Amino acid sequence: MTKSPFSSFLISFIVSPIIVLWDFPYLVSSVSPRQFNRLELPSGTYGPETLVFDCNGNGPYTGVSDGRILKWHGSKAGWKNFAVTSPLRTSRLCDGVSEPKFEHVCGRPLGLKFNKESCDLYIADAYFGLLVVGRKGGLARQLASSAEGIPFLFTNALDIDQKTGTVYFTDTSTRYQRWEFGMAMESGDNTGRLMEYDPKTKKVKVLLKKLFFANGVALSKNRSFLLVTETTANRVLRFWLRSKTSDVFAKLDGCPDNIERNPNGEFWVAQNPKLNSLGTSLQTNISALKLDEEGKVLQVLNQEFGSLSDVVEKDDKMWLGSVLESYAGMIL
Repeated sequence: MTKSPFSSFLISFIVSPIIVLWDFPYLVSSVSPRQFNRLELPSGTYGPETLVFDCNGNGPYTGVSDGRILKWHGSKAGWKNFAVTSPLRTSRLCDGVSEPKFEHVCGRPLGLKFNKESCDLYIADAYFGLLVVGRKGGLARQLASSAEGIPFLFTNALDIDQKTGTVYFTDTSTRYQRWEFGMAMESGDNTGRLMEYDPKTKKVKVLLKKLFFANGVALSKNRSFLLVTETTANRVLRFWLRSKTSDVFAKLDGCPDNIERNPNGEFWVAQNPKLNSLGTSLQTNISALKLDEEGKVLQVLNQEFGSLSDVVEKDDKMWLGSVLESYAGMIL
């Protein structure tokens, strides 16, 4: 049977993710069988970069390779269209088309986050900058496409201060676009930026510059600092919002992607192995890490998932995103 572009299904099977608890100087590990579910994307699409839930807890929502933002409606209904970021996009041209050469037309939504009060979805699209769309979805509205006169070339991730509405987001590079990410990584480009968008003044302020492949961003529970991942520097930086200073929060073995705060104020960092110039992995056993508010490793999640871009902890479930896979993951 041929699967239509809008159909999807849920495949469930039992796996055994390894949870390692780190309590220096002792290493304690335990293995507990848990159910792993694959939420298959519509045919021809891949790359559920980020997973988010709306103000009512529904979802997840994710952006995929053909420029759509999709919402999960359960195993029977699967994924359905919610929003798009490009005013140039047409279903005929873009649906199910996952070639980088079309991304500047079809859009490539990466970072997503809901404002819990308004239910608006804020979007970091690699080509169309910072955008927002209402709770009913549709075509997103562009909020910003440059800062300090320099256009965004690779808008990547974001987080929101739920009390003030301020949006914190990253632009990975001022030299390379998303389709050139391999060159950005191999060249050691350090033109990434961490920024904030004030919804009241509608202005963008640059908080940090000269970042190595600026990627994920997360606000601390007490709202005192931001964390931003530098993929090619293999580290997480901490930016103190009051003093406007920064320091190294954590040094990592792998290449970090998105970072997400859980309800307890801890942080999940998705990692991938370092690659050589031929794209071959130089490491094994690189996994997601859970860090406390001081950067101490609390847990390591080893899950046979493939390329990992996002780990979201919600209601005793783990939701997994990827820039390469054709499905999102859920661990029960």
